Amino acid sequence: MNAHRHTGPNRRTQRGAAATLAAIWLVVAIAALGAIDIGNLFFARRNLQSVADLSASAGAQVVDAACTRAQSTANGSATSNGFDASAAGNALSATCGRWDPQSSAAPQFFSTSGTPVNAVKVTVSRTVPYFFLGPARQVTASAIAKATDVGSFSIGTTLASIGAGTVNSLLNALLGTNLNLSLVSYQGLASTRVRVSDLVAAAGVGTVDQLLAMQLTAAQIAKLMLTALQTTSVLNTNLSTAIGAMGTIVNASIPGNQTISLGSANGSAGLLTVGLANTQSALDATINPLEALFVTAEIAQAGKAAVNVGGGLTLPGVVSSTLAVQIVQPPVLAIGEAGKDANGKWRTFARTAQVRAFVDVSVLPLPVAPIISPTQPMIHLPLYMEVAPGAAWLQSTQCRGAASARSSVIGVQTGIANLCVGDAPANMGAFSCTQPATLVNLPNVLTVRLAASLPASMPASAASKLTFDGVSGNSDDYQSVPAAPGASLANALSGLSASINAPGGLSVSSPILPGALLAGVVQLLLSTLTPVLAGVLAGLDQVLIPVLQLLGAQVGTSTIHDLSLNCGESQLVY
Repeated sequence: MNAHRHTGPNRRTQRGAAATLAAIWLVVAIAALGAIDIGNLFFARRNLQSVADLSASAGAQVVDAACTRAQSTANGSATSNGFDASAAGNALSATCGRWDPQSSAAPQFFSTSGTPVNAVKVTVSRTVPYFFLGPARQVTASAIAKATDVGSFSIGTTLASIGAGTVNSLLNALLGTNLNLSLVSYQGLASTRVRVSDLVAAAGVGTVDQLLAMQLTAAQIAKLMLTALQTTSVLNTNLSTAIGAMGTIVNASIPGNQTISLGSANGSAGLLTVGLANTQSALDATINPLEALFVTAEIAQAGKAAVNVGGGLTLPGVVSSTLAVQIVQPPVLAIGEAGKDANGKWRTFARTAQVRAFVDVSVLPLPVAPIISPTQPMIHLPLYMEVAPGAAWLQSTQCRGAASARSSVIGVQTGIANLCVGDAPANMGAFSCTQPATLVNLPNVLTVRLAASLPASMPASAASKLTFDGVSGNSDDYQSVPAAPGASLANALSGLSASINAPGGLSVSSPILPGALLAGVVQLLLSTLTPVLAGVLAGLDQVLIPVLQLLGAQVGTSTIHDLSLNCGESQLVY
């Protein structure tokens, strides 16, 4: 008998195992091929993102409103990095706009309608084929880069026409100190700069926002400025002099516990106003420690009673003078970028101070003094002045080329000064000119008044533009707008002589002198007072106006101190 061989089931099992194994290997092969395609896709996407990043960064360095340079630069960067925008399936678009977290929606914070333009958005796409698993795919990558040009400036004056005694007197009156620094020390401080980053480090905080949020006393702010001067990397030619001067101010132990905000926002009083969407862009901007100290002192005095500035004003032809000032609204130092925001307001805006001042000038002894009194009563000229705030704004910047070719344009509008010859109001309150001018006051002997007070005004100049180069520390850092016609004390008070000489212009009274002698007093006053007025008023123009400018109050003409122009380095933001 032949043996019967049972092989069917085993063969079926083997065939089933082979089929299963083949299916597994097919899946593995498909997965491997798919992985190659997917890997190629991710590689292409990463490469494309790199092209977008580099192109946006390159375009942002030359971004402007026209956008043509930014677009061509972005295209050139893409080409140099191996991307051919003209090839089939490839595309590149570069759009200029504004990156601004305050006015544009997250997550890109980018708008093509925002001004001023500060960013470039680049979108690149490429057709990437699948080698094994289907049709080609379109891959897209986008990037946004910004470059913010930051200017910083203040409204004030140089120390060239102001003596050290007056500067000491102002600071002592405002800070409650007893300083006696030399003009060389003050000039050393006036010519130095520190970066905002120096202040951030000196304050021990991490960001500009944290710095601006700080509340410090005047003494602490002076110490902060000293530390910043001691550690700054800014090349200051008079740094050692400035450090010595600020050290003396710190050691003067400025009294008071009132705290002052380092940042000014929404009209609040503060040391710095920063007009930037990203305040970290202000790190390389610079400020002047002496100006910062004056603004600090004025913030501390704002709204308080007038303070007497000891030492008064040194005027030719004047026997003596006194000066009292009241800070109604302090100035601010400005840091930011140019142009207007979506509401039409200037992004970087500095306000001048609003100041009231009372000057009492002793012109000359009363000619008939030996007849009526053993003392030497003086003829006084009391002037009361209120300076309304002016403004300055960063209008535009140009950052192409070398520093000497770069520029910033600052718009300026001076404030109007109202003044009168008359006694100051008892509380130095709102401006009025209702108190007659007391020219001579010898109690129980003789009183001479200018019967009618004389209101006058010094007009603001027309809005002007000043252009500064991008080099800090050279001769164009301080510039002034032309004075408005008639913007001088002599011109504003040109009617004073006529008022004095008019019938009844002078009111003379005395409980002891006979009428004939009083008439002689009037004639002597008329003959001696009028000729000296022109010289006195001209002298006040030369001395009082710069003192007010040192306080940041601009009258007739405005002096702008351009501190720095930092042309932004490109920075990827999306």
